Amino acid sequence: MALPPPLSAKDEKSFAYATIKDRLPVIVTRIVDFLARQRGKFAQEYGDEAENECKSCISAMDKLRYEIARDKPIFLLNDNYTDDIHLWNEYLQKEMDQGKVISWFQSSWLLVECYMYRKIAEAFFLTKHLQHIDPFIEMKQNNFYSSSKAIDVLLAQLNIDFDQTINLMNNKSTIEQQFYNYMEISLWGNACDLSLSAGAECPQEHDPFHQITELKSHILINNQTSVFNYLYDQQAYLLNFDVCIDFVLDNAGFELLTDLCFADFLISKRLCSRITLHLKCLPWFVSDATKNDFQWLLEQLNKSSSNPVWQIASKRWQEYIQNGQWIIQAHRFFTLPYDYSYMQKISPELYYTMSQSKLIIFKGDLHYRKLVGDLQWPLNTRFETALRDFQPTSLVALRTCKADVQVEIDEKLVEQVTKLDPKWMINGKWAVIQTFFKKTT
Repeated sequence: MALPPPLSAKDEKSFAYATIKDRLPVIVTRIVDFLARQRGKFAQEYGDEAENECKSCISAMDKLRYEIARDKPIFLLNDNYTDDIHLWNEYLQKEMDQGKVISWFQSSWLLVECYMYRKIAEAFFLTKHLQHIDPFIEMKQNNFYSSSKAIDVLLAQLNIDFDQTINLMNNKSTIEQQFYNYMEISLWGNACDLSLSAGAECPQEHDPFHQITELKSHILINNQTSVFNYLYDQQAYLLNFDVCIDFVLDNAGFELLTDLCFADFLISKRLCSRITLHLKCLPWFVSDATKNDFQWLLEQLNKSSSNPVWQIASKRWQEYIQNGQWIIQAHRFFTLPYDYSYMQKISPELYYTMSQSKLIIFKGDLHYRKLVGDLQWPLNTRFETALRDFQPTSLVALRTCKADVQVEIDEKLVEQVTKLDPKWMINGKWAVIQTFFKKTT
């Protein structure tokens, strides 16, 4: 099958072009601002050498910003972070060996955007004292703090639902409606990530349960009933069935909290018995959640004295981790330039473990782009076709649309929504809950 070309900034009318021309340089500038503010603190903590390293990181960011703006060629990485550098450089070298000049506006959007974040990481890896620094940490944590009222509402309702002594055997319809609520809150938690806003704050200020009612009509593909029925049919609620789910997370802050609420609901109502939560191993796309972000969120909930529901949720979530119902992982594949059709070849062990799950939940736009290869598929292309060689098990994508790629969507619906909102594919105001169910042999 001949594949369509990748999304690329070669097309000046594309969102890829706007991203590389405008958004990426702003993100790099915000890192420079962060380093300038933190330079004195680093010097106090680690000495004069750290201050000089901070200056070298600022210089690296200035150089990166210049190279993006001038569409300079992209070269091999040159740091000592050995866990992934050979995979990155093999990928880049293979492109070069085919005679391709890899550059910011001429190459695939997915490659160059991933490369920028890996290049940012390189600047810190080349230091002695700043290797552990997350240059996006302030932005992520501020997003969480500014959403505290919505967090209060969400955790209060979660704890009420948790305490209800109802089960799937006798109260299927009640639990089914609750399932839709938590799935949709998780979905819309993805509406404003910090890479879309180029690092500008986008707090969650509304009651999430009220908000999902208002946003129902903005879910363009909604397969949530199929997901509920599929999980119900796995019969985890009978207790003698071990039903595992993989949950590939996206952003830190409020979105991560909504995802954990959904994961808590799935466990507590026995729609599954175990969940593997996949985080990023590097600071990525500004707001993507790392293990440190996950731990920080639990700590904030645990030490809160203003609202007891925060501590109640934190305690329960830590118990899930301790007893093996939640498994926390951060695999390097998720910060490589490869789309998911390459997982079986590049990271066969990850593909195998995912194939043992009953369902994979993919959160967010970047994961959707990687599922479909970030290719210029016709809108009526079947999701299964666009997945190509990534079909380890059944999966669902919870995605608010922030890139000009979408598959298996009704063309009349596209006409209608385009009249309402010409930027529906890229502004995060429209969403899909899209499924692939693997046929059992």
